[in-house]
Amino acid sequence: MLFGSGKLLGAAVVAAVTLGSCGGGPTPKTVDNADAALAPSVCQRDQTREFFCDGLLSGQGAPAPYENCPAGIELPAGGYPAKGSVARFDARYTEWARQRAKPGHACCYSWCADVRVADPADVLPYAGCTGPEVISDAYCMAELEAGTSAPAPDPLQRCPIAIQPPEAVSFAVPRAVPLDTAATQARRQQNDPACCYNWCSPKPPGM
Repeated sequence: MLFGSGKLLGAAVVAAVTLGSCGGGPTPKTVDNADAALAPSVCQRDQTREFFCDGLLSGQGAPAPYENCPAGIELPAGGYPAKGSVARFDARYTEWARQRAKPGHACCYSWCADVRVADPADVLPYAGCTGPEVISDAYCMAELEAGTSAPAPDPLQRCPIAIQPPEAVSFAVPRAVPLDTAATQARRQQNDPACCYNWCSPKPPGM
C-alpha cells in the first residue's frame, strides 16, 4: 500500500495511498514541460505528498530509464487541497511501484497537499466508536517531509497528532481524528513511512 485508504476514495486519492489503486479511472492529460522531469520539490511544513500511478506511455519523457513516462501530468484529484497544478514525475516512487508489481510499467507522479491539522482536544472520546450505528473509518498518508505544527511523540514526530481527514475518506467528516500509533508502526515495519488514523463515523441513513 502506498498511502491513504478510505471507503469512498477515488483512484487518484487511493494511489496516494495504495499500490493496488495505480491506474483505474480517467487518465490525466500529460504536460509537456521538461522541467517537470526534475525530482519533486520537498513538501513544506504541514503538507503531505500525494501520489498517482498509471501506465502512461506518451508525452515528453521523464529522465532515463523512464523515457516512456511523461515528465508531468495534469494534477489528478487528491485527498487534500493541492499546491500547484502539475503532478511531477516521481522516479523513486515509480521504482518502488514497479518493484511491487513486476514486471512494472507504471509511471508515478506526486505533489504536495495541505493537511488539515486538528486540535487533539476536538477528538471525540474513543474516536466516536461508541454505539451500534457507527462505521469504522481509516486513512493513511505519507509522513510530512518537513514536519508538522502539531507533532506526535518521537519517533512519529513527522505525523500530526490529530487531523481532520479528507472528505472523500469519511462518511461523516469529524472535526478531529487521532493518530493510530499501532497502525502507523505496523506500516513502518513494512518500510512504509505512513501516518495512519482511525475513527468511527455515524452510519448514513438507510444503511
